[in-house]
Amino acid sequence: MKRKVITAVAILISITVNAQWEVGLGAGAALPITRYKEVLKTGWLLKADGQYRFKSGKFALGMKAHLTRLQKDNNPNDQFQNARMTIAPLLFTAEWTIPTKGNLQPYLTGGLGISFFNLNYEVSPGDGKTVFNVSFTMMPEAGLRYKASENLFPFIETSLVVLADGPPIGFPKSSKATGYNAITAGVVYKFKK
Repeated sequence: MKRKVITAVAILISITVNAQWEVGLGAGAALPITRYKEVLKTGWLLKADGQYRFKSGKFALGMKAHLTRLQKDNNPNDQFQNARMTIAPLLFTAEWTIPTKGNLQPYLTGGLGISFFNLNYEVSPGDGKTVFNVSFTMMPEAGLRYKASENLFPFIETSLVVLADGPPIGFPKSSKATGYNAITAGVVYKFKK
């Protein structure tokens, strides 16, 4: 039993010593899908993430956060006049980098977490309402990184952020899942060992 514990501790220490920490920042466009698209137009987003990359370099675990703002009303004839929505997903992620030769590194990511959203709208001029809620969130993502140096990796990626609880009550088909497609570009910094 002692040997198994000592072996497990040695493996964990080895993984910790050889792992790489990474942080990334990006910005881009948020294109609402399904129910959100019927009320709101394309918006913008900011992205921050941190990852722990394992020794092989192919697998990483981390966290990702978006700050998304959909601030243009898509349908002036619905009950949501001058609609503005802020969505802030906080996701735990697992990434797999597809092995390639050269400096281009394609990758796939999956994320699970929660999203906070805040919807402001007017029911009549001067009479506004605000809806705040939290929703379970899923996110598949695909991207491409370029190894500019040992530490800097510019990237471009697309993700589909899906809020499982659906949009606020009153949106078309509000019982169905919805979300947005994020297209972001930015840079990842990998800390030296």
